[in-house]
Amino acid sequence: MEQEVSRYFRLGVFIILMVILAVATFQFYFFALETISRMFSYEYRSLVQAGFAACVIVIIVYLMRAMIVKEQ
Repeated sequence: MEQEVSRYFRLGVFIILMVILAVATFQFYFFALETISRMFSYEYRSLVQAGFAACVIVIIVYLMRAMIVKEQ
């Protein structure tokens, strides 16, 4: 019984931390886009934003692939 409560507690903490991580990730993404808009001139802004978005996609795909391989 005590192990079960401990397991649910750890699961709850994990879920809360994942929600906080998701919020922080979205904030970072939008603040980075705003920073790019301020740092680069109009001509290069779209190019830099596309490069940043591509890097984010590559990192997420890599992490998801690592998680799927780890489960198998």
